[in-house]
Amino acid sequence: MKKIFNRSAIIFLVLLGFQACKPDEFLNTPAPNISDAAFFANDASVISALPGVYDPMGWYNSLLTEWSIGDACSDDAVKGGGGNGDYAEIYELETFTTNAENPLIYQRWKDYFVGVNRANKLIDGIKDNQNISEALKTRAIGEAKFLRGYYNFSLLNTFGHIPIIDHVLSPSEYMMPQNSMEECWASIENDFKDAAAVLPKKSEMPANEMGRATWGAAAAFLTKVYIFQAKWPEAEALAKEIVASHEYDLQPNYADLFKIETDNGIESVFDIQKADLQMPGYLDENEGSHLEVMMRSRDDRNQGWGFDQPTQSLYNEFEAGDIRRDLTIISDGDTLWKGTPDEEIIYTKYDPVHNPDAVTGYNRRKGTLGLSQRGNGEDQAGLNIRVIRYAEVLLWQAEAAVHNGSDWQTPLNKVRARVGLGNSPIADPLKAVYHEQRVELGMECHRYWDLVRTGRGNLINGYTDNKRYFLIPQIEMNLNPNLVQNPY
Repeated sequence: MKKIFNRSAIIFLVLLGFQACKPDEFLNTPAPNISDAAFFANDASVISALPGVYDPMGWYNSLLTEWSIGDACSDDAVKGGGGNGDYAEIYELETFTTNAENPLIYQRWKDYFVGVNRANKLIDGIKDNQNISEALKTRAIGEAKFLRGYYNFSLLNTFGHIPIIDHVLSPSEYMMPQNSMEECWASIENDFKDAAAVLPKKSEMPANEMGRATWGAAAAFLTKVYIFQAKWPEAEALAKEIVASHEYDLQPNYADLFKIETDNGIESVFDIQKADLQMPGYLDENEGSHLEVMMRSRDDRNQGWGFDQPTQSLYNEFEAGDIRRDLTIISDGDTLWKGTPDEEIIYTKYDPVHNPDAVTGYNRRKGTLGLSQRGNGEDQAGLNIRVIRYAEVLLWQAEAAVHNGSDWQTPLNKVRARVGLGNSPIADPLKAVYHEQRVELGMECHRYWDLVRTGRGNLINGYTDNKRYFLIPQIEMNLNPNLVQNPY
């Protein structure tokens, strides 16, 4: 692993190189490095390296592409912001007019492969290392495999079959071809299975370790992998195992789900950890969330950026009396945080003076924070990103059960009962599940993936089946001639 040097050390080494070598020899001088065996010399070195494997999932562009695709490419939301030219690359994704030069798609490919490489670096560095205690080695490798599965799953969903990289590559391996879809799915399944076999349960975690991967997180992602492959018996069985574990439950009050106080709470199966580090600079070292300011109303009285605006279609999907609608979507004139010092009227409709860029007349509520919790900087909110909630596990169980001809009503009705609703009014079982997934998980970046995996992409304007997968970035195609481009 290359050692991180401070700037003065780098300057010193460069100067030393010029003094000790002829000019033509300098370019051939190997970069300073330290071997994995030397770096991973004890348990403390593993603990220090492990957060770096988690890190890419919370980077600015990782979160940006999650909602850009999951929400804005679906019928749940539009890009919003300051017109079509504000983040034009998202508009190209939303309208399915993008090309292989789209910088966001390139960033998604690059960042998640950074995550894969970091996971491999950790695994290769400690798997046969006698300096590391067996207990820590087992757990750290389990977490690294969980994270590698996460990154590969995200890459596969975005780009289709990808090169599966399960070790640190040598230069002769840099131009790997894509694996088949079957091989990709098998690799991802195996990573989550291996992780689930060794990781602790959430109830076994001390408070200072909350946020690290657990058995439940690995089992839930494996369930999701089964769902995306339509492996219904496996999906239902594993979802039921998660339910029977009693490791999770529904947050009693739906309104409490997206609060800092419920980060890693009873319903959180896996959160991306976020913290306001009280830093004045832009992006807060990627540890604070930029989503709060990005999604807040662009009206100058609310001072947000106005992205990811919910559609009328999503608004209309909610049944009369479903409290989730107003906890998912902000309508013009809604007053939030009533009776507190944060009380604020939110303006969402078009206004030529205050809000000339409003598109749908709605804004996203999930993740919106009051002034006192917005952080030291505009992009530093400390609210975690909910990746998988227990409600989603219940709805996966229901969906799989419909296909298996078993009890789908019990898990579905448990989700509905939490918000005071009775049995679904929709007679068709599968449509009832699809409806519940949309309203329960609205504006949580799931809708696009749920539509395309179930063959309902026709509900999205501009979508055609040949655009199921996005184009591999052109720079990657140029670097690796063994890659085969997707149709688009």
